[in-house]
Amino acid sequence: MPQINVTELDFDLIKQNLKNFLSSQSELSDYDFEGSALSILIDTLAYNTHYNAMLAHLIANESFLDSAIKRSSIVSLAKAIGYTPRSRRCATATVTFKIQPPDGYSESVYTLSRDTVFEAAVEGTSYTFYPSETLQTTLEDDAGTPRFIFNNMLLKEGKRVSNKFLISSGNETKSLVIPNKNIDTSTLRVRVQTSGSDFTVTSYNSHVGLLDITNTSKVYFLEETIDGTYSIRFGDDVLGKKLVPGNVVLVDYINTNGDEANGARSFSCARVLTGATEIFTTTLVNKASGGQKKESIDSIKLNAPRYNSARERGVTSADYKSLILASNSNIRSCAVWGGEENDPPIYGKVFISLDPMPGQVITEQDKENITTGVIIPKGSVSILPEYIDPEYTYIALKVGVVYDPNITALSAGQIQASVSSAIRDYFATDLNVLNTSLYYSRLHNIVKESSTSIISVNIIPIIQKRLSPILNTASTYTFSFNSRIQPRELHSTWFDAILNETTYKVKLQDLPNSNVAPPAYNGNGIIYLQTQTGTNVGTVGTVDYSTGKIQLSALNVKNLYGSEVAIRINTRPHDESKDILTSVLTRTSATSTSAVVAKPSKNTVLTLDNSILSAITGSRKGLDISVTAKGY
Repeated sequence: MPQINVTELDFDLIKQNLKNFLSSQSELSDYDFEGSALSILIDTLAYNTHYNAMLAHLIANESFLDSAIKRSSIVSLAKAIGYTPRSRRCATATVTFKIQPPDGYSESVYTLSRDTVFEAAVEGTSYTFYPSETLQTTLEDDAGTPRFIFNNMLLKEGKRVSNKFLISSGNETKSLVIPNKNIDTSTLRVRVQTSGSDFTVTSYNSHVGLLDITNTSKVYFLEETIDGTYSIRFGDDVLGKKLVPGNVVLVDYINTNGDEANGARSFSCARVLTGATEIFTTTLVNKASGGQKKESIDSIKLNAPRYNSARERGVTSADYKSLILASNSNIRSCAVWGGEENDPPIYGKVFISLDPMPGQVITEQDKENITTGVIIPKGSVSILPEYIDPEYTYIALKVGVVYDPNITALSAGQIQASVSSAIRDYFATDLNVLNTSLYYSRLHNIVKESSTSIISVNIIPIIQKRLSPILNTASTYTFSFNSRIQPRELHSTWFDAILNETTYKVKLQDLPNSNVAPPAYNGNGIIYLQTQTGTNVGTVGTVDYSTGKIQLSALNVKNLYGSEVAIRINTRPHDESKDILTSVLTRTSATSTSAVVAKPSKNTVLTLDNSILSAITGSRKGLDISVTAKGY
C-alpha cells in the first residue's frame, strides 16, 4: 500500500495525491482516472478534503489572539485574559453655562438635570449633548446681573437611553444584554430597584479588581457579546451580591455617534429652564473632542496582552502606560518614566506625557480622570503623577537618489514618488508617536529598498522646532533640539521684529564663538537677527551646540508672514549625530547643584516636516527629493 500524503492543502495537489493513491491499487489498475465520471468523484473528494482543511485552519487561527480575524473571536480571547475592549466614546465639550432667570423668579438655587438637552452642529449635521451629571448652583451677581452659573460644565454627545430588566426565578445570575451597540460604557449607570412595588433603588458599580469584592459587594461585570452589544452580569453571593427574583434592574447610558461630533463649538439649550423670558449664555472652554469609534481589532490585539501583564496594578512604567491607554480612547501614544531616571533623581514621582489622536485634545479633565481613576487606585503608594506636555520636533529631509535606468522601466518621476511614499509610510507607521527615535541607517535602507534600480542614496536630515511667539511683547523663549547640532546651520522663516523701536523684516541666524572648532564643534554661539540684505541688526539669544539648547531673550515679534502661526526654526544635526533620539533626559541647568525640572526628550514626538517652499515666508521644502540617472 503506498504512503498517504496528508500534508497538502492546495486543491490541485490534494486531487493529484488522490489519483496517485487510487491508481496504485491493484483493483483499479485498469481505470482511466482522467475520465469524466472518476474525475468528478475525485474532484468531490478533493473539494471535501480542501474544505475540511481550510475549516481546521480557520478554526485554529481564531483560537489565538495574534492570528484571529473575527472581532467576536478576538473579544472572546481578550475576555479570557480579563480585558474588555473599549466601547465607543462620546465627544465631550467643556462650557460655562449661564442662566439669567426672568424677572420675578424667586428661587435662589437651581438644579440642572443631566437630561437637559443641548444642541450643536458639525458640518451641517445637528448633534445632541447632555450634561455629564446633574449639577446644582446658587444665584449670584454677575457684573450686576443675577445669574445661575455652571462653570466648566461637561457636555457629552449622544442620546440618553434607559432599559429595565425584571429578574425572574432561576435567572438571578444570568447576563442581561443591553440592546444597543453604540453605547459609551463609561456613561453606564446601573441601579437595582427592590421590586415592582418597592421603589427603593440601590446603585451598583462596575467591578475593578477581584481582590476588593466580597459576597456583599454591589458590583456588576461588563462584557462585550458575540454580536457587538454589551451585557452585564451580577454576583453570585461569592463574588458580589446576588440579585433576588422580583428585582428590577435599571440601566441608563448614552448611545453616541462617536467621533462624528468632534469639533462642535457652538451649543444652545433646547428647552425652557426657569421661564419664558430667560436668557442663556454659553461660553466655550474646550471644543468637543475625545469622541471615538469602538476599539479596533488591531488595538485590542496590542492592548489586551499588555493590560493582562499589568494585572490591574501600576508598578512599572509599562504598567502605567498600558492602564492609561486602556482608560482613554483619544490618546494616540503615551510616554511614562519614573523620577529615578532623571539626573539627579526626583523620587516619588512618575512623569507622564500624553499625545492625543489627530484632531483631538487632552484636557485637564482627562488628566484628572487618569489621576483619580488609574494612578491613585492602581499605582504604588506615595507616587505622585506629573504631566509633561508633548513637544513636537519636525524632521525635514533632503534626499538625493541615483538610479540605474538600464535595470528599470520606471521614470525618474515614478522613482521619486516611490521614495516619497516609502518615507511617508515610515513616519506614519514607525514614528509620529512619543518616545520613538529616528535611526539614520534604517531610513537610508528604506529609501534604498523603495526601488531595485537605486544604487546610491544621500540623506541630509534637518531638525525643525516651531515657536509660537507672543506678538508685540518682548519675551524670553527656551527650547532644545535634543541633539548635537552643526554651527552656522540655524535659520528661520521671516518675521517682523521690533528692535530699539524700529521694525525690521528678519530671520534668525547663528554665529559660533571663536572656540567652537571642528570636528567636535562643542561650545556656544549667538543668535542674531539678519535682514534681507544680510545685515546683522542685533543679538537676541544664545545656542549650545553640544545639546541643541536655544535661548532667546527679549525677542519682540510684531507679526509673521503669510498664513504662518509660528516661526519655523531649522538646523542640521551634527555629522556624528545623525540618529535623532527621544530617550535622553536633559537637565534644565548646566550646574549639578541647581534644581532640575523634568524636561526629557522622552516627551518628544518626531514627525515629518510638511513645509512647502515659499518666498513670502522664507519656508523651505520639508521633503525635498532629487532623482538622477546614473551617468548624468
